[in-house]
Parts: sequence; structure tokens; C-alpha cells
Amino acid sequence: MTASRLATALALAGSTLLTPGMQTARAGTDIYFGASVRAGDPTDVFLSISSTYFDRSRQNVETWGHSFENPDDLSVFLFLVQRSGKSPDLIASLRKDGNSWFDVGLMIGVPVDSWFLPVTRDPGPPYGNAYGNWKKSKKRGKRSAFVLSDVDTRNLVAVRMFHEYYGVSVDRAMELRASGADVRSLVVAEYHNRHGSGMTGSIPRAHYDKSPDGHKSRKEDRHHQ
Repeated sequence: MTASRLATALALAGSTLLTPGMQTARAGTDIYFGASVRAGDPTDVFLSISSTYFDRSRQNVETWGHSFENPDDLSVFLFLVQRSGKSPDLIASLRKDGNSWFDVGLMIGVPVDSWFLPVTRDPGPPYGNAYGNWKKSKKRGKRSAFVLSDVDTRNLVAVRMFHEYYGVSVDRAMELRASGADVRSLVVAEYHNRHGSGMTGSIPRAHYDKSPDGHKSRKEDRHHQ
């Protein structure tokens, strides 16, 4: 990402400051959806969980879900929408231009620290490099030299979502994510563990085929490597 591209993107995005309303859901927001979701359909459950956690309408989340083959990318996308307060269309456009998720975040003013959760120890693979480089950049005061890969951002958002939605420890969330499961598989499996499902066997990885903007109404209670 060149300086000129960054300047252009920032001009399009406008000034961005985190406000109290641009925070992730509070820890332990897990709810039982009952008959409003098809318990035997992991994607349906995942979209409802994402709608609740990211505070977007279910229709909004489902529409954007068709744009991302990897459910991890949908979660990162929604994370950036929430943290920046910017238009989903703008963020999707920046991504389609070939930018990494980390660069998209920089373009729309999401602070680097927003990707990370506090940890009580140095995390091992696959988080060690990301946390190590982040800490070094903070000590040196050279945030511009700090970079996260798409794999890093996917992992970090998946851990945050699982930790904050279910209220489990960061260490536990990291341990589960390190198994290689995508974010959909993780959160849906935990939902069924807590609320039952009638499903047996492993939960398959999510797949979206392809495809508005707005927070949930009060009536309502998805390339790089």
C-alpha cells in the first residue's frame, strides 16, 4: 500500500475516531435463538450469532455473507465495519482493490491496537509472531513498520469474537482457534454445546456462494493469504 493510496482512501473514508458506540459486544452475550434459527443449519446459526455480536441486522449480515467464501473474512469485514463506523460498501471496495485486511483497517482509521486482546502470557503459534511484532513496534514507536497478514487478522478476530461472545478466557479461545477450525465452526459448536442441537458429528466449514447497511432494529432480538 503506497502513501498515495493510503491518502486517497483516508480522504474517501473521512476522519475516523472510535466512539463508545463502536465497540464489540460485551463478554458473555450468548443467547438462545430458539425457533428463529434452523438449529441443523450451521450457517443459519452463525449468521444469527454474527448479527447479535456485531450489532447488525440479520438481513444485513446474510447479504454481506454471500460476498465472502471464507466465514473468517465475513467476521473480519464486520469487525472493521463496527470498529470504524464506515460504510460497508467502502470497506468491501477497498478489499476488492486487493488490499489486505490490515491495510484496509489502516485506510479507514482502525487503530492497530484494536486487533489485539490482552494476554497473560506470550501466546504460541499461530499468534506468537503477531503479538511479538506488535509489542516490538509499540516499544520502538514505529507503528508504520508493523504489518499483519490476512491469516493474522482472521485469527485475531476469531479469537476476539469467541472470547467476547461466550465470555470464555482469551487463552481458551486461542487454544480452540489453534485447532484449525474456522470461526463459524467454533461459535456454532459452542452454541450447540450450550443450547443443544440434535446434530451429530463435526460441524463442516462454512461456504458462501457470492453477493445493505444498518444496525439491528430493536425488533430483531465474508482472499488473501
